[in-house]
Amino acid sequence: MLSPVTGKLSKLAQNLKRSWVKHRVVAPLLESVLHDAVILEIGGSFNPRYTKPRHPNVYHLDHCSAEELREKYAPLVGDAIKNIQAVDFIANGSPLETIIPTELRFDIIYGAHVLEHQVDLVGHLQSLGKLLKPGGRVIEMIPDLRTCFDAFRYPSVTADALAAHFKGSAIHHGRQVFDALSRQLDKYHGYRIRDADLNGVGFDHSLSHALNAMRLAEQPGQAYLDLHAWTFTPQSFGLLMIELRLLGLIELAPSFVSPQYGNQFCAILEKVDDAADGPTPDVVQRLERERLALLRRLRV
Repeated sequence: MLSPVTGKLSKLAQNLKRSWVKHRVVAPLLESVLHDAVILEIGGSFNPRYTKPRHPNVYHLDHCSAEELREKYAPLVGDAIKNIQAVDFIANGSPLETIIPTELRFDIIYGAHVLEHQVDLVGHLQSLGKLLKPGGRVIEMIPDLRTCFDAFRYPSVTADALAAHFKGSAIHHGRQVFDALSRQLDKYHGYRIRDADLNGVGFDHSLSHALNAMRLAEQPGQAYLDLHAWTFTPQSFGLLMIELRLLGLIELAPSFVSPQYGNQFCAILEKVDDAADGPTPDVVQRLERERLALLRRLRV
């Protein structure tokens, strides 16, 4: 057991590391986006990172119009609704490349806390790859499950992503609905939750409520229920991307995955050169080594 002094020093060191990751690693990456880059920001809502005044070639994709976003969020965020940008494309459940003109492709695709809400995660990643210009990048800010109300859940695995992809549903699986609702904590922290932080926590929903929601989700004609269908840590996300690439299902690979900081981590995805023919034998061997190393780390 750590002494109180040792525990405080350890926590201070961890906080300093996370601050360094945020300010010295991730912030410069985000600020390196060129002024005239062609950008697609997904789900920026009332807190977009890229706006027309600073980036004239930015396009915004969201689940509804700007007017509807203002109406939805006005009671919740007040004056922050002034940050809502004109919505250029409205998601309708179809692949993103089908609602964006074929002549429009992007240097940067940016999404903050949107990946975990996707129904078909594999299909979404496939669409992002199709929408990138050569040399383009996808920047994803992804919640670390350990830092938020998902703290009692486990990382999503490739089998779940494959099941959702091949099922072709417009809403989340009943299994995902139950997992999200039954384990959702009633407290939110913007840092990695530790044992002491769990004192006095409860759940937002009862098990019976989660089970009823699961049953409903498996019935035809149900509406989309917005929740964290996917849960990640930096290591589990890296593993998922490796396995999807080895299966030939995506043409994106992480060029950078940050450690956890605050309530999230940052992943930079780029198109791979071998997307058409698949990885070479040497690349397959390297990816398999990385896969095994990540599996060993996740086993702890």
